[in-house]
Amino acid sequence: LSTLYLQARLLLSSGFDFKRLAWEEIQKYSRAHMVRRAGEMATGVRRSHFKRWGKPGIRAQLLDIKNHQLEMDFVLEGDSRSMHILNAVSPAFTCALPFARFVCERIQQETQSR
Repeated sequence: LSTLYLQARLLLSSGFDFKRLAWEEIQKYSRAHMVRRAGEMATGVRRSHFKRWGKPGIRAQLLDIKNHQLEMDFVLEGDSRSMHILNAVSPAFTCALPFARFVCERIQQETQSR
């Protein structure tokens, strides 16, 4: 029930265009729509090229329920005992050395402030 309430609030008043986002995601269930979108990125794409069609995936996206905004970046939450990387939609990026260095520095800050 609380999820339904939150979604209704987002539909009526959000800090971003939730209606547009919801419509864009619903359209991804249409093969014709997805082929048309693929044709915008590459030439010669035809619906007949796709023999099998699976269900669309779910894109994880963190929602700040206080501000009714989608988080567009990683969120690090932690203390001196643990560190959590939230909104990591790209597993490859979490393995990048600069990001790993950043996380290690945050962990060091948290453990030293104790």
